[in-house]
Amino acid sequence: MAAQLYKTHTGQLFHAGSIVIINVGLPARGKTHGSRSLIRYMNWLGVKSESFHMGQYRRRLYGADISPDYFDLGNETMAHARIKAEDTCIHDIIEYLTAGGGQLAIYDASNLRAARRREIYDRFEAHKIRPLFIEYICENDSIIEENIRKVKISSPDYVTMDPDSAVCDFKARIANMLPYYESIDDNSQSYIKLYNVGEHFVVNNIRGYLQSRVVFYMMNLHISDRTIYLARSGESSNEGSYKADAPLSEAGNLYAHHLHDAIQRRIKERHAHALAKSGVDMSSRTLKVWTSTHVKSSQTAEYFAQDDNVSVRRRMLLKGLNPGVCENLSLSEVKEKFPSEYHSYLRDPYHHRYSLAESYHDVSVRLEPVILELEREHDDILIIAPESALRCIYAYFAPQGLPDSLIPTLAFPRSIFVELTPTAYGCSERRIGIAPPSEP
Repeated sequence: MAAQLYKTHTGQLFHAGSIVIINVGLPARGKTHGSRSLIRYMNWLGVKSESFHMGQYRRRLYGADISPDYFDLGNETMAHARIKAEDTCIHDIIEYLTAGGGQLAIYDASNLRAARRREIYDRFEAHKIRPLFIEYICENDSIIEENIRKVKISSPDYVTMDPDSAVCDFKARIANMLPYYESIDDNSQSYIKLYNVGEHFVVNNIRGYLQSRVVFYMMNLHISDRTIYLARSGESSNEGSYKADAPLSEAGNLYAHHLHDAIQRRIKERHAHALAKSGVDMSSRTLKVWTSTHVKSSQTAEYFAQDDNVSVRRRMLLKGLNPGVCENLSLSEVKEKFPSEYHSYLRDPYHHRYSLAESYHDVSVRLEPVILELEREHDDILIIAPESALRCIYAYFAPQGLPDSLIPTLAFPRSIFVELTPTAYGCSERRIGIAPPSEP
């Protein structure tokens, strides 16, 4: 969970109440990907949130090797097993929102039948939890096929099955469920309908701050493959000064050259792997390079500006943390010159702000539009920025929970760049060396 942008004493953001998002839709429509992405954003925003995945409850109760009849909603023999798993999940959601300090939960299940959805809706309303339905509708067979092959066959249900058999089994599961699918048509309920993973939307009866924020985020979401690279700006000729905004040093220029070659080397590796694995030619794919407006950042990107299929853009929001009165001071010098400020910083390094300076929290708030644009982007992105900005961006995508107190300590040495790949079940990370390969 990334650091929260905003907090209140009660833990409830702006006292907006609790909501549960009830997913609706056939398998392989992007429900889990959308849920996990939304949870990441909401936790970062300051809304304590959690997704409850129906498949995990089913496997916990009955194991992965369950009869295909479980997914045939017309099979009454398995009805009790299905209801038991659903009720267990719903009970945990209610506990989380009423006693566990949560403010937003996602019930990540298919929820295909209108009558059952109404029962679930009324159950949450009885606990003063406001439901919001999100229906994932996909009319593009190629998107469904790609989602099955990329995501579903790697689920715990298919760890012992070969890929082609897993695809056939999963398609049979969908076919069993299809006759019982009833799309949402009750306009008294709050709902969002997403067609073809963000191609267009239908929004109905949205109420309150949190529901509006969910709509806003979902309109920026997609499930296309893309990679985000994070690289530190090269060393400047006046590295300790924020105000000087000095150009690259000789070492910084050499770093910029090696970074360019290392990134392009890695991109070629990924393209070759994609071609060998799926037959998809990605050689014409665009790389977008975003840099801060610091001179050293834009100069670090100059080698990329000469490449085909690369665009370079300078963004003021990516500037580093302004150190204020602490410019050019080491921590020991800050401790000696501003002892009370220094101890305040140690107590809360993420939120503390020195005089005339920014805090890491300030930088995160400033970067929110960049975060949303990263979610919206379909192309690969390389961000070249000062270490303080990279820390806050990385904290949003962090593969594991990351306390905000650790964000100021994150290291992005110039010997590596970070590769982040958002997926349906999280975000994978690799740290890749920048040094040129040794001569044979």
